[in-house]
Amino acid sequence: MIDNRLEYQRMFEVEQQLWWYQVLHERVLKQINQHFKSQKKDPAILDAACGTGGLLSYLRKNGFQNLSGFDYSQHAIDFANERDLNVTFGDLKNMESYSPSQMFDVICCNDALYFLNDHEIINALQNFKNRLNPNGLIIINIHAFEAFSGIHDLAVGSQRRFTMQDFNRYSNTAGLKITYNTYWPFLLSLPILAVRQWQNYQIRRNAIDVSQVDSDVKYPGDLINSVLRAVTKTEAVLLKKAPFGSSLFMVLQPK
Repeated sequence: MIDNRLEYQRMFEVEQQLWWYQVLHERVLKQINQHFKSQKKDPAILDAACGTGGLLSYLRKNGFQNLSGFDYSQHAIDFANERDLNVTFGDLKNMESYSPSQMFDVICCNDALYFLNDHEIINALQNFKNRLNPNGLIIINIHAFEAFSGIHDLAVGSQRRFTMQDFNRYSNTAGLKITYNTYWPFLLSLPILAVRQWQNYQIRRNAIDVSQVDSDVKYPGDLINSVLRAVTKTEAVLLKKAPFGSSLFMVLQPK
């Protein structure tokens, strides 16, 4: 996806409206507010591999000002800068070179670590930990369970999915503890799974040209979007922690 400007354009155009981004951003905001409460008026927040800046824009609308981000793709940086966000070049594999004197209260990294191998993920987590202020927080969302792989993964360049077992191992090695985790969306997991399995069946039959696939980042219309958002928000209220879903959401802190 790094060189696919069209995918970044799609993200830029819909991430303020699409139910999935809205729920993810609300999850991030909730964790930040719960953790800091009145302790810090405006925590320093970094979005690592921030894409087109949707999360940063959402946090800014919710009163946060001390915001910055980096991404490896110049396409993503260009779109983020259109939003007048403080986003520059950075590499998850070499985060120590990004603003080396700057420390953060929150580091977010959503749906980006799948570009890295196990050693690189551990190194990235260690670098996140080293850049945290005392009482700092790391928030991660990542693709979960290989059963959910499909056309979306091919379009964005994802070659792997993860489970809690993977991140328990990574975090322990990096000197971090996972203080909260949940899979999501749980209530929509069966229809998502059915769609992805059908896509894989079509790929095996050569009914889909894998070189021409698009991601799932598309606005489904107001009605469907509202229903999907409502279902997922209801799930977040009813289930503190879900056992299954296409994404894994985690909060980490230094041990």
